[in-house]
Amino acid sequence: MNKKELRNMKLLEATDELIKLAKEDVPVRDKRYYTEQLIYQRGLYLRAEVENNILKAAFYLAEYLSMDCRKPVYTLYIDKKNDIFKGYDYRTKKWSESMLDKTIFSKWLYQENSYMKEADTALIQKYLESEYDDAFYALYVYQREQRHRRLGMKYEKILTSWDQCMDRLPKIPKDWLRWQKKVGITQNFIFYHYSRRKDQTGYCSWCESEVPISHPHHNAVGHCPKCRHQIQYKALGRAKNIETQKETAYLLQTCGNNVFVLREFQLQMLIVSSSYKKPVYSFFERRRILYDEKLNTKEYYFGRHHWTKESRWIQGKLQVPLYPGYGGYMTYEKYNMGNIYGKSLHGIKNRTFRKTGFHEYAKVKRFLDPVSFFEMVKERPYLERLIKAGLYHLAEDIMDNKAQIYCEDSGDLGKALGIDRFRLKRLRTNNGGEIFLQWLLLEKAQNKLIRDDVISWMCREKLKPADLMFIMDRMAPLQIKNYLEKQAAESGESVKDLIKTWKDYLNMAIRVGVNVQDSVIYRARKLMQRHNEMIKEIEAKDLILRAGELEKKYPGLNRICRDLKKYEYADKEYQIVVPEKVDDILYEAKLMHHCVNNTETYYERMSQQESYILFLRKAEQPTEAYYTLEVEPDGTIRQTRTFYNQQNEDIELARDFLIKWQKQLKKKLAKEDYKLAVKSQSLRKKEIDELRSKGVRVNGVGYCNKLLAEILEKDLMEAGNRELEEQAA
Repeated sequence: MNKKELRNMKLLEATDELIKLAKEDVPVRDKRYYTEQLIYQRGLYLRAEVENNILKAAFYLAEYLSMDCRKPVYTLYIDKKNDIFKGYDYRTKKWSESMLDKTIFSKWLYQENSYMKEADTALIQKYLESEYDDAFYALYVYQREQRHRRLGMKYEKILTSWDQCMDRLPKIPKDWLRWQKKVGITQNFIFYHYSRRKDQTGYCSWCESEVPISHPHHNAVGHCPKCRHQIQYKALGRAKNIETQKETAYLLQTCGNNVFVLREFQLQMLIVSSSYKKPVYSFFERRRILYDEKLNTKEYYFGRHHWTKESRWIQGKLQVPLYPGYGGYMTYEKYNMGNIYGKSLHGIKNRTFRKTGFHEYAKVKRFLDPVSFFEMVKERPYLERLIKAGLYHLAEDIMDNKAQIYCEDSGDLGKALGIDRFRLKRLRTNNGGEIFLQWLLLEKAQNKLIRDDVISWMCREKLKPADLMFIMDRMAPLQIKNYLEKQAAESGESVKDLIKTWKDYLNMAIRVGVNVQDSVIYRARKLMQRHNEMIKEIEAKDLILRAGELEKKYPGLNRICRDLKKYEYADKEYQIVVPEKVDDILYEAKLMHHCVNNTETYYERMSQQESYILFLRKAEQPTEAYYTLEVEPDGTIRQTRTFYNQQNEDIELARDFLIKWQKQLKKKLAKEDYKLAVKSQSLRKKEIDELRSKGVRVNGVGYCNKLLAEILEKDLMEAGNRELEEQAA
């Protein structure tokens, strides 16, 4: 049934009888809805005819027939022999394969107010072999069943190909079940009867035998004296039914020519207190991932198929509810760290697998996420060399932290890493990771030996060379270590926090003209005390001089302030005031004792037009400081701070005003402002991500060890410009 053949068929025009009935079908006004509608008694008329073994069903609307229009608005063609249907819409002049319930005729589908002659109805019933008296509904049922048959044929082919792929999988090893019980499940228990005797016996769930125990305590953790496995004591009578946490185990097997399969199992153990010697084990295989020679994947999961309504293996990624128990959005299930069945690794016949280093890595690391491992090896093939060279900590840093290291193509691994054989041996001996390697690279570049214990201390404190470059031109790593250890012991601060304080102190010292090359200055006896004194010294400095320094360092600040007039706005309760010059910002910051006065970050952002400093005032007190705002070029508010860097509950009262200000600001912004806003938004997200990854916390008033990234995200009031990039284009 092609379109050309259908176009050449005779057009089914409306008969005189249909036109007469349509003219008699006078519409009435229906006021059941919000707008009046004209409702016909029937509204829809149909005709049917068979031509060349193809059924033609023509649809006419009463409003057209009443105007003597004999042409149908839609014709449905059905070829029952080839099980095909197709429709043609004469209004849009387009072919359609839509179901009748998806067209304008859907409202007549379940209502008996359409008209068709009995002869035409009988013709449709006979052609379709339908039992329905309503010809219109009979046409729809045929369409629905045809779609169902077509979809069934499609899924039958797909499901067959899936089943054939799954049938190629080898059987599980003979000792697989025992391995899952003894190795895969890591939670074990010793059950005992409560007694005041010092020495008694208990039943170990791992060795499955009575073992001697001494002074057991319910729920206490210990080790079995016989098998030495970690156990938890459970007193019979107090212990109820025990259901262990779900654990993950992985089985790797050869599956075809140069293909291997990774099978993921979920393991769990249920112990009923009344029969604690006979635990019930649950082993559920829920995912299978096939890897070819290039480590390309094809994933399957066990679940309920939407077509067959049966539980089976389905190709695709496993999805779970984003909010379990509430339904709604779905997300892809993550791959868990799990125990690896090691015996099968020897027999995997895949050339690429043998070059990944997975076998060697699985020997030293008990729990692994194989999927992430193979993804990382595919992206960074040099991981194999690191693993086979025994640099497991370095390999782990690369996989866990996605760290990037330099590794050129060279036969000598030390040279490939940018060091030499002597330093490579030290890296291996100390089980060094990414940070250890960075210090060795610095040592080689400066040609100055750094003791291994010093580098190990830097690694424990997670200090990279880049973190200490501000002082390494004056102090050696050993001196830095000793100084920070002493300052941490005296102040009680962490080393990480002390480095920030140290760096901030030296920057402030430069600003007040102190010689930071003097050891008395850069190696202050009491760092925290000297830092606080420097803050007071800077605060006491003349504001005009400070403003001149900022204008000199960041030219154009005063001009930018003058260009901010379009950001002014006011209503009956509040108003946004823009600073006329840098002096206004400094004066307000000093008055309110917040961070804008103590750091140059905001002025640097302002000079680059990343963000601006504005003032929120009460309309009845326009000259009195209330809140300071940091605002992006499109009106997005990054921070709102009042006296002493706080944010009180009264800011919520001004929220509606701030939203109103953001909305009216859109009309004033130019294309250049949106371009700046796109850049500002990107820089802000990058900064927050870095703060979160570094774990920067705030311990000021009202912020008890909170993550700075979370505080900034909570403060954020976006301007709602979803079309931001489009406006900037």
